[in-house]
Amino acid sequence: MNELEIIEKIRSTFEVKDYPLTDDVAYLSNKWAYKVDMLVKSTDVPEGMSGYQLGRKSVVAVLSDLSTKGVTAKFMMLSFAFPEGINNEYIIEILKGIKEMTNKYKITLIGGDVNKANDLIIDCIIIGKYKRKVLRSGARVGDKVYVVGDFGLTTIGLDYLINKKEINNEKLKFFALKAVYEPDPQVNFNIDAINSGYITASMDSSDGLAYTLNEIAEQSKVKIIVNNYPMSEEIKKLISLEGRDPLKDALYGGEEYQMVFTVNPKKESFLQRLAKKHNVKIYNIGTVVKGKGVYLSNGDKVEKKGWVFTF
Repeated sequence: MNELEIIEKIRSTFEVKDYPLTDDVAYLSNKWAYKVDMLVKSTDVPEGMSGYQLGRKSVVAVLSDLSTKGVTAKFMMLSFAFPEGINNEYIIEILKGIKEMTNKYKITLIGGDVNKANDLIIDCIIIGKYKRKVLRSGARVGDKVYVVGDFGLTTIGLDYLINKKEINNEKLKFFALKAVYEPDPQVNFNIDAINSGYITASMDSSDGLAYTLNEIAEQSKVKIIVNNYPMSEEIKKLISLEGRDPLKDALYGGEEYQMVFTVNPKKESFLQRLAKKHNVKIYNIGTVVKGKGVYLSNGDKVEKKGWVFTF
């Protein structure tokens, strides 16, 4: 089975009506929400990532999901499994990376566990408060589809690190490796955007844009037409000069840790102003229409493929 099939088995075994296991976070009573994410070095950490960056990423993965749902992080629990013989300095670097994120977003560590394993594992739980609930299932016909930040860079960076695919342009190489090593979810913008009340559906993009768009379309029972590139003209040009397809790289990547959302078209200008206030780039990449699935404007289907483990 693959990761998604196992998750579906877990849902069918444990899901309770009042707490559906179909979204980025668990919304509980009294405006509290929870999120957990596990980082495993052998599968989640590319070559060249420092201990500091690894520690930082273990928190980023959770903050991205929470902020995409408008949740302000408050408390954290951490569990570590370290392999035998791990360097003490490496552990200190991991803790420094985690500490950077907890300081930045004022998160208090309240507990955890330490154990031994054959791999380095960090399990991070963050608890936070939310004002309004936004699900993946809220997209409406006529809504506009937006993404935060430039997509496609992590695809190129991971292709370089894992598949040894060369990047000829040094500027693109810098952007791509930074996107992989130091993902930067726009936490404050995400929360303010959700709290505005104008976003109808939202989801974190870390499993890939194609997967995310299909998930929103399926749960909202709508069709999404992609008619624009989720990146700046500069990034699009740099990717094209490498002989690559910028849109394909943007759709079938993953690990961006950015928000994908739908918004009432009458409220687009407000979101644009909010993004400018936060110095954040957002891109209108499509429209919600009647129907099913996700398609490009030329009629080509966007397959539901993404960052999925097979066991």
